[in-house]
Amino acid sequence: MRRYAASLPVRVALALAAVGLAACSSENEQSRKVIEAQCIAGGGAEDVCACLGKTSAERLDRELLDIVVLGAQGEDVETAERIAELPPELENKLSVVVPEIIKQCGAESYLVTG
Repeated sequence: MRRYAASLPVRVALALAAVGLAACSSENEQSRKVIEAQCIAGGGAEDVCACLGKTSAERLDRELLDIVVLGAQGEDVETAERIAELPPELENKLSVVVPEIIKQCGAESYLVTG
């Protein structure tokens, strides 16, 4: 199993099923902006950060996206607590989809194994 360091780019990724409702779409847009801005503020490349934000907002459902946003904002303890509270199927989804998003965005260097 891969483990992720608490670096900002990884928190952005942690912290990564689009929701079709208009209200959720605007929430997803807000989340995308937070992820992208925090990634850039942490020294990430603009194109990579834009991809991480956009792809996370598109591929993660609301609960998982909220966790990724918490991570992007540096809320490491709350992020870890929220992940620990996930049902196994959502925890598995997070552990599969986040690395896929990272790879899709060319941010493999953000992955830390251990």
